[in-house]
Amino acid sequence: MHEDTRYDEREVGLILERVAELHARELEPGDAKAMTQAELEQVVSELGISPALVGRATTELAIRDQRNQASWWLGGKTDLLYERTVPGRVSPATHARMLEVLRRRLGDPGKLVEHGETRIWSTTLATTRRVHFTVVEHEGETSLRVDERMPKDARSTVGTASFLGGFAGFLALLPLEAVLIKSLLLLFMGLMAATGASLGWLLGRRLWARRSGEREAQLREAFAELHALAERAQPAPEEPPAQLPAASAR
Repeated sequence: MHEDTRYDEREVGLILERVAELHARELEPGDAKAMTQAELEQVVSELGISPALVGRATTELAIRDQRNQASWWLGGKTDLLYERTVPGRVSPATHARMLEVLRRRLGDPGKLVEHGETRIWSTTLATTRRVHFTVVEHEGETSLRVDERMPKDARSTVGTASFLGGFAGFLALLPLEAVLIKSLLLLFMGLMAATGASLGWLLGRRLWARRSGEREAQLREAFAELHALAERAQPAPEEPPAQLPAASAR
């Protein structure tokens, strides 16, 4: 491609994002250089990008990192969040196609609520999942956000497995009630119940780790499709009018 080719703001953002990905792949382990927010602001200002966007980006990234962390006690993630901003507006037709993507992938018709420039699609009570897709238009940009909160599902999965494990351990010693004295029976029942609950907890953690991982993969793929729809719907940049060569003087 010719070096004099000019790119619009959207293309510049995509190119810089891809450059960062390629750079990260080429780095050897331990070679990554940490940068402060001030250093990042200096770099983007040299590229002609507003330094104020760095603060906004770091804030959004911090929120995503906090929401997308796994819980050690429960064995998997309890919150999922994906968010991107695209230039321009999302047309009603594009938004309708986005909702079809969510309905197809989640198997739920969902419910759409609109508040001014904000459109929120949420799953219904017909499913145990609580997924929200939010589209916010502001100052010529559109924010796309998909999030799912799963703490109740996680606690239910791990808690039920722990209870069943403890109950199974308690029942395991009931056949020995006739041959053990009461004090020993109570002691062993307590130990077996605790052991069963611990094993049930470990099993519950593994179950939730697998279940939350499947949900994360599904939501990540769905959001990638939503983002691609929004990107493709953006109008192509207008080409500057071709300038005719000046007429030669006679």
